[in-house]
Amino acid sequence: MQTSPLVRQLELSLGHYLPSVLGAVLILVIGIVAALFVRGLIRSGMTRMRINERVNAETASRIDIVRVAAAVGFWFVIILALIGVFSVLRVDGLYGPFSALVTEIMLYLPRILLAAALALVAWLVATVLRAGVNRLMAAGRWDEKLSASAGVRPLSAVLGDVVYWLVLLLFLPAIVGALRVEGLMLPLSEMTLQVTTMLPNIFAAVIIGVVGWLVAKVLRGLATNLLAASGVDRYSQRDGLAGGVRLSQLGGTVVFILVIVPTLIAALDALAIRAISDPASDMLGMFLTAIPNILAAALILAVAWYLGRFVTGLLTRLLESLGVDRIPEHLGLGHLFEPTPAAATPAPVDQALAAADPVAAAGMPEPGPPLVDPQGAPMRTAGSSGLSALVGRIALFFILLFATVEAAHRLGFIGVRDLLATFIAFGADVLLGAVILVVGYWLADLAARAIQRANPGHAIGLSRIARVAILGLVIAMGLRAMGIADDIVNLAFGLVLGAVAIAVALAFGLGGREAAGRVTDRWAREYLERRERGDRLP
Repeated sequence: MQTSPLVRQLELSLGHYLPSVLGAVLILVIGIVAALFVRGLIRSGMTRMRINERVNAETASRIDIVRVAAAVGFWFVIILALIGVFSVLRVDGLYGPFSALVTEIMLYLPRILLAAALALVAWLVATVLRAGVNRLMAAGRWDEKLSASAGVRPLSAVLGDVVYWLVLLLFLPAIVGALRVEGLMLPLSEMTLQVTTMLPNIFAAVIIGVVGWLVAKVLRGLATNLLAASGVDRYSQRDGLAGGVRLSQLGGTVVFILVIVPTLIAALDALAIRAISDPASDMLGMFLTAIPNILAAALILAVAWYLGRFVTGLLTRLLESLGVDRIPEHLGLGHLFEPTPAAATPAPVDQALAAADPVAAAGMPEPGPPLVDPQGAPMRTAGSSGLSALVGRIALFFILLFATVEAAHRLGFIGVRDLLATFIAFGADVLLGAVILVVGYWLADLAARAIQRANPGHAIGLSRIARVAILGLVIAMGLRAMGIADDIVNLAFGLVLGAVAIAVALAFGLGGREAAGRVTDRWAREYLERRERGDRLP
């Protein structure tokens, strides 16, 4: 059978291209199978290594690294298969670009593999070092001690993370250098150089801070125990310090601050970061300079407090023995100082002596029955509301006020010192004015009683006038001594005296009009008689 030329030409073409097409199909099938195998191999290997869990745990992200790596391997094999297909089919228009792409990938592949190897080594080293730090901290139980004292997350985890990321940072320039990314390599190299330059300073600062903190903690415990053993806590319990504060704990805290502050200064100097260390060092230096003044001010206030209580108790008992508590009753002010009968309790003087000398306190007599005066009335104690107790409290107030002025001067609080000094001067004037008012009230009452005794039953009005006049004069003198509105007091006193003078003049002019007329008539007659006699007029 004879075939047509078209069929013969078709058979010739198919016979020429059929092996190439079959080879291309075979290459494509093999490439797809190989790509699937590579993707499965990559996914299986990375899943067993738990790459996703590790990366997501370190970076706190949700990226599926396994899927991305498997996809990259799959398409890389597919591209290689396509290049083979295009080469067999002699499709030069597609073979050339794909071949160039694969050539670039193959040239860059060693760099990628080197960078991946460096990243793997960095990760292994960082992981091993972090595990070593964690085990070291756990073995010495530093984690529990430091975390419990500072109240923060476990310190081993913090130090482990710092070491981990520091190792990765040190490997990062080498990884970027393996990839030949010049634009990123130079900044990373400079940053790494600066970090490595600062590492010794940071390490020294950390060592200084940790050692100083440990020493400060030990000294705080020693100071607290020594003060507690010496019995200073009984003063805080006796004086009723707010919040249950114990003097032993307060002293331990002061010692801790005195140790930790120089430690912080040394740590900041070790960092050699002038922008931070210089201001902080200056600030802490000023604080250290102020510590002696603060301690001196606290000592002044403490001594003034205990000395003031001692003097208050002594003065109160002395005034009680002199009968000062009966003065308000003689002045008619007994209702202001109601008697407060109470059992005799140890005075502050006895308490202070007992605290200073327990042996002598053991021989002190027991408190007796309530004290009474010669008339049988119960006497007030140091804690009562009598006049002697009031004088004692005022004395304690001014003792503490003087101590506060000196403490403010020690601390350099000039404004507070001047304000308190002004208040002390004003308080002295007020006390002087109060004494004048009390004495004047007593004199007014004494004068009124004397007038009533001189003419019983007929001098009530005159005694009241005398009382009011004396009280008015005394009030003016008291306000003048207090320095309260001097001009107003002077004006009011002048107006009162002027009103009295005018009242006297009017009373004389209206009430003694006839007598005044006779007197003026006599003066007129004498004048006229002298004029008639020619006597020389004066």
